Amino acid sequence: MVIFVVEVLIIVILVMIFSTIIVDERKNRQRKLRLVKLKGYWDGGERRSVERLDISLGVRYSMNGKKVEVKSADISTKGIKLLLDEKLERGTPLRLEIKLPEQDRIVKTRGEVAWTEESLEDEKNSSIRLFNTGIKFFDFQNADEKHLFDFIYNLQLQKH
Repeated sequence: MVIFVVEVLIIVILVMIFSTIIVDERKNRQRKLRLVKLKGYWDGGERRSVERLDISLGVRYSMNGKKVEVKSADISTKGIKLLLDEKLERGTPLRLEIKLPEQDRIVKTRGEVAWTEESLEDEKNSSIRLFNTGIKFFDFQNADEKHLFDFIYNLQLQKH
C-alpha cells in the first residue's frame, strides 16, 4: 500500500512539473513573438495586418458632389494609398471607383481617410504640393469586394 501511495505521489509531482514546463514554453513563445513584432516595427518593417502591393491604378473619388481622377500608389484588401493635390482631413468619407486593369472592371466602394502626409519625394517633380493619403475601405457594392480581393490575390501570386 505504501508503494502505491509513493507511485501516485511521484506521478502527481511529474504531472505538475510537465504542466509547469508547458506553461513556461507557451509564455516564452508568446514573448518571442512579441519581440519579433517589436523588432519588425523598429526596423521599419511592415506594420500592417495585410500586405500592400505597389501598383498604380486609375481611381475616381467623389466627395460633396466633386469628382476627382487620381492614381493609386499601393493597394491592399483593407485600403488604398492615393497621391492627391489636396489635403483631406482624417475621417473624411469618400466614394471610390477603382479601375482594375486587364478585367475592364470598375470596383465601387466607400471609404474614409485614415491618414494623410505631405509627399516629399514627389515634391521635386511637381510644382504643387502633393499628399499621400491612406483610405480605409468599409463598404463595397455587390460583388465588388470579391473582384478586388481576387485581383489582389492574383497579384500576390505573380509577385511570389
